Amino acid sequence: MVQRLRGITLLLTIFGAMALLATAPAPRSDWRPVVSGRLANGVRYAILPREGSEPGVALLMRNEGGFIAERRPGERGLAHLIEHLAFHSPTKAAPNDAHHFLRIGLPLTFSAPTAGTTSWRESNYFVSTKTTAPRDLDTLLRLFREVATDLTFRADIVDDQRADVMREMTWRKPGNDTYARYIAAVAPGSPTDVIDAQNSDDVPAAPVATIRALYHRLYQPQNMMVVVVGAVDAVRTRALITKRFGGWRRSAQANQRPPYPTFDEARIKPITVAALPEGRRSVMMTVVMPSPPVPASRRAQADAAILDMLAIRAVGDRLAQGQAGKAGVWIEQGDQGHRLIILWDDPAHDRWTQAVANLRSTTCDLRLNGFSAVEWDAARRNVLDELTQRAQAMPSVPNVELAKDLSRAVADGRMLIPPDELLQRARILLPATNRASGSHWWRSQWTAAREHLRVEAPELATVADPVMAVRAAADRAADSRCTLRR
Repeated sequence: MVQRLRGITLLLTIFGAMALLATAPAPRSDWRPVVSGRLANGVRYAILPREGSEPGVALLMRNEGGFIAERRPGERGLAHLIEHLAFHSPTKAAPNDAHHFLRIGLPLTFSAPTAGTTSWRESNYFVSTKTTAPRDLDTLLRLFREVATDLTFRADIVDDQRADVMREMTWRKPGNDTYARYIAAVAPGSPTDVIDAQNSDDVPAAPVATIRALYHRLYQPQNMMVVVVGAVDAVRTRALITKRFGGWRRSAQANQRPPYPTFDEARIKPITVAALPEGRRSVMMTVVMPSPPVPASRRAQADAAILDMLAIRAVGDRLAQGQAGKAGVWIEQGDQGHRLIILWDDPAHDRWTQAVANLRSTTCDLRLNGFSAVEWDAARRNVLDELTQRAQAMPSVPNVELAKDLSRAVADGRMLIPPDELLQRARILLPATNRASGSHWWRSQWTAAREHLRVEAPELATVADPVMAVRAAADRAADSRCTLRR
C-alpha cells in the first residue's frame, strides 16, 4: 500500500531560474559544526557550538525509555514520576537533602516554566546556564549524572511528587483524551493509541521498590544522551561529558528495547466522529503512512524539508479560500513511527458541513488536478520569505530549544540543518521545482497512504446517523472519483 519515497530527483523537472527568487546572500550562520558520537559505555553526546545572544549554554539530558517502556504490571505513569523526582529526590551523596539538584543547580541556571518532560518515547531534562564557565557546566553535568544513577527515592519525597504528578494528570486529562481518541482513529496500534500512562492509576499506589526497579532498568548508559548548545569549545566540552559519564557501567539488568508498535492500517476507518458536549469543533482530513527512511545525505534531508514546507504553504493558501473557520495543514513527522499529513478546519457552531466540504473538495481537486502555477509560485515566494526570516532570527533562538531539536535529530538519525543553509539550498532547489513536480509530490503522498476524515462537533449528538451525515457532506463536495472508501 505504502510507496516509499524514492528520492527527491524523481520529483524535479529543471525549468531554469525564476526571476522572482530572492538573490541576496543568506545571513551568516552563528552555528558551528555539530560534534557528536558515543562514549565507550554507550552514552551519546551532541555538542553544537554557536554564538547566539545568551550569556550561557543549554544542557539537556535525554533518556530513551518513556511510557512505552512501562510494560510490566503496576508501572504505568512511573517514568513521568521519576522525571519529577529527578529534581527533588536526595542522592546517595546527599541522602538528607531533598532539594539537592535545585540547591546546587539553581544559582547556576535561569528559571524555566518546566525543566523536564516525558513522552511515550523518552524523558528529557534541560537547563540554561547563566555563564559559559566550564566549572559551571561541569557542576551541572555532575548533577545530571547523579540524576541518572544516584537517586534514592526516599519515601516521603516520592509521596510528595506522586501528588504533583496526579494534579498534572488531572489538568492534562481532557486534552490527552481528545488527542488519544483522534490517534486511535487515524493511527490505531501506534504508541499514543496503546499507551494511557498520562491517565495512570499506578502513580498513586506503586511501591517505592517498583519505581526504583523501573529507574534502574531504564536509566542505563546506552539509553542516555547528553546535549550541549552554546558558546563552548567542543573538545573541552566532550572531555567534561566523558569525565562525568564515561565511568558509568552498564547494569547486568540492562534492558533490550522492545520494538515500537506501529499503526495497523487495516483498522483505520474512513470516517469517525466525536460529539462530546464540551468537546472541540474540528474537522480533520488525514493520511497516515510509515515514516519514510531518513535520506542518507545532508542535501537530500534539506530538500525533503523544503518540499514539505512548500506543500504546507500551497495547501494552506488553498484552504484559506473556502474555510468555515480557522484552517490549515501540517505534517507530523515520524515521532510516533509514522508520518501524518493533516488538513484541518475548525468551524464555528453548526458549520461542520461547510468544513467537511472545504477539506474534501480541496484534497480531491489536488489529487486530480494538482496545484495551479499561481499558487505554486506564491508558495515558493512564501517559503523563501519564511526561511529568510528564520535565518535572520537565528541568533535569538534559545539554546535550550536548539538542544531539544538536536536531541530529536540525533535520536532519529537526522542532521540538524540551520535555516540559513536551508535558505541557500532553497534558492537552488526552488527554480527546479515547478507546479508539475509539486503536484506529483502531493499525489504520491496522498494516494500512497490511508485516508481518514474525522469530525468533532457537539451538535452531531442530535444527528441520527452522524457517520452517514458526514459521508453525504463529503461526497456532495467532491468529484465521484474521490468517493471515500466504505
